[in-house]
Amino acid sequence: MRRLIGTVLTCVLIAAAGFALAEDRVIVSTDDWTPPVLTDLTASSSSELLLLKVAQEEIGYIEGPLSDETKYGEWFSGGRVAWCAEFLTWCVDQVDQRYSLNLMDNLYPWYGGPSTGAPFFIKKGRFISDNGSLPTREKQWLIGSEHYLQANEYIPYPGDYIWFYYYARSLGTDHVALVEGVSQNEDGSILVHVIEGNNPDRVQRAVYELTDSRIYGFGTPVKRAYTNLRIYNRNDDVLALQNDLSSLGFYTMEDGREGTFTKTLQQAVRAFQKATALTANGIVDMATHNALELKLSAQNAAQP
Repeated sequence: MRRLIGTVLTCVLIAAAGFALAEDRVIVSTDDWTPPVLTDLTASSSSELLLLKVAQEEIGYIEGPLSDETKYGEWFSGGRVAWCAEFLTWCVDQVDQRYSLNLMDNLYPWYGGPSTGAPFFIKKGRFISDNGSLPTREKQWLIGSEHYLQANEYIPYPGDYIWFYYYARSLGTDHVALVEGVSQNEDGSILVHVIEGNNPDRVQRAVYELTDSRIYGFGTPVKRAYTNLRIYNRNDDVLALQNDLSSLGFYTMEDGREGTFTKTLQQAVRAFQKATALTANGIVDMATHNALELKLSAQNAAQP
């Protein structure tokens, strides 16, 4: 029964997590963990779970007699390719086709190859690094948290992408998998259960320690973290910042610069920081972000 409860609670949290908070979760012991049973899902089910369902159905698929010969690579590029990313992209496309959804390039990226997936999630503001900072070194914090993210603090959810690098972090990612769940060992350490392709020649389940030094970070289908914003950043969080500062009267949108942290936006951030007795450094850090949320809440409350 404990195993069932843990699986159900995890699924409920995902289904309800349109804007997930840093919150306590029920994580079952590794001895009790089993893959979630997803056979009865419908088009109204959580998109993440629908993706997992398709991926589960592919477990056991083996590439052809030639190296990297798969239906995923043939579908994606018409030939033989290293196919861990192509496998996940194929699964996303299958969800869209089967359930008349539009996940591709919205929740999940259209991508193949080693290095184009994580940038998609970074631009969307839905990438969480395993070491607490983006590849461009901006610090992150989980939604609802009062401190900056620490290394290995984020525990992924089913439906997250997880990336690995095998050579150097600065060179980007080398492998991607789909998180199926997590479990906890007796010593408190966390294991990440995944479905992955092309390791070495098939679709299969695998398990990694959360502290595995090869982990690069995670792509989340819903927003679970914020990131410091500064000049020259370009992403969806910058666009949200522009809209927020405009609503508060500190900024006027520059045509063609939507989602780009310009010098004009930096000046607007400094003006807001001065108005709220914060250090006027032009960087939207945790304190500035929280002050913005308070101002916006007060403004909304004052409106009839």
